[in-house]
Amino acid sequence: MKGAIRFLTNVWKADTFSSTAFVARACIIAVFFGISELAGLREYTTFLSGTSANLNVSWQTAATLGLIHLLLYVAFILLVPAFLIAAGLLVAYRRWADGRGPGERQQSRLAAEIENVI
Repeated sequence: MKGAIRFLTNVWKADTFSSTAFVARACIIAVFFGISELAGLREYTTFLSGTSANLNVSWQTAATLGLIHLLLYVAFILLVPAFLIAAGLLVAYRRWADGRGPGERQQSRLAAEIENVI
């Protein structure tokens, strides 16, 4: 339990443009979209065609619920992949910049083998 709390604290305190923050934002959007799907808000997106999915709910409420689901859907489709790609690129860049890239590892291994032969 302490490990989970420590992990959530580290994620919360992560820098704004760090890979951890990008993955955390992607997860938050995915969770909210999943909750929206499980709550059945998809049926309220019929406000786009001018109809109401549930006649027991006012059209303002139905439009609000539909708009919430629509915005979460667009965020899930557009932002989540972008955040995950950005996180992956940041990790790859940091590895490359720190000199831990796969190409440099192979070069250092090759240099070590050449020194052993000589």
